[in-house]
Amino acid sequence: MRWDFGKVYKEIRVSKGLTQRQVCGDIISRSTLAKIEGGTVVPSFENMIFLLNQINMSLEEFRYICHYYQPSKRQQIFDLAENHSSLTDSTNLIKLQQLCISYLHNHHDIPIEQLLDRVNITLHVRELGGYSQDNDFQTLTQKIWTYLEKQDTWYENDLKLLNSILYYFPLDTLPNISQKILDSLTKYKNFHSIKANQLNLLNNLSTLYLYNELKKDCEKITLMTLDLAKGLKRYDSLGFAQVRLGICRGDDELIDKGMTLLRLTEEKQLLETLENEIQKYR
Repeated sequence: MRWDFGKVYKEIRVSKGLTQRQVCGDIISRSTLAKIEGGTVVPSFENMIFLLNQINMSLEEFRYICHYYQPSKRQQIFDLAENHSSLTDSTNLIKLQQLCISYLHNHHDIPIEQLLDRVNITLHVRELGGYSQDNDFQTLTQKIWTYLEKQDTWYENDLKLLNSILYYFPLDTLPNISQKILDSLTKYKNFHSIKANQLNLLNNLSTLYLYNELKKDCEKITLMTLDLAKGLKRYDSLGFAQVRLGICRGDDELIDKGMTLLRLTEEKQLLETLENEIQKYR
């Protein structure tokens, strides 16, 4: 990591043809910027954000440049987690699990620890189902819920953690949990980066309701995923939602429409899962 970020900032500013005066305006002094660029002053968070805004650059991009135009190992882990979009394929999850374990050998990092917990639970659920009595699984889900239960507000990463343990909750607690999830998602309705995770969370909620044969609740959640999938142009989730909605409504035409879309996108594992659902719940 290049810790001389003042020097990096100066390189970017000069390459954009901006003077110190132009960047500073009346907000911070030129002498302060000169000291930052010279490495003798560490900018406050407020000043750093201001300076990055002046060169039209996000903090994430700046850190990427500071790392010699490469994501850090930590960022690679989070990138893989964010880019894992399959509803059924676990190949990247296993890779992600190994990366987390390797990283944590040499680093203390609570978010990576929580990510590893999420991955372990998801892999366990996919292999053995969500109602496993395995002691390690029960301990892990309880650990996450203990962390989340005390919070009045769930933030983006909290919702990701919650998504991993939805199968842990007894059926009679689902209405309250679901409402709190929907309330939290409403707060983030204008926060675009959460949309993909919101889609996964809603898909899992609809699965819980369907598997407990609560089709009205499943339909309500599935309608939300349908609109979200359209907006994100996630055709796997769009086909998934069409099939789910068709099952809830007993609409064979809608089921066929969704299955056709999934065949076109070659979502073989998802097709197999939905074929089993159609046989069992239609």
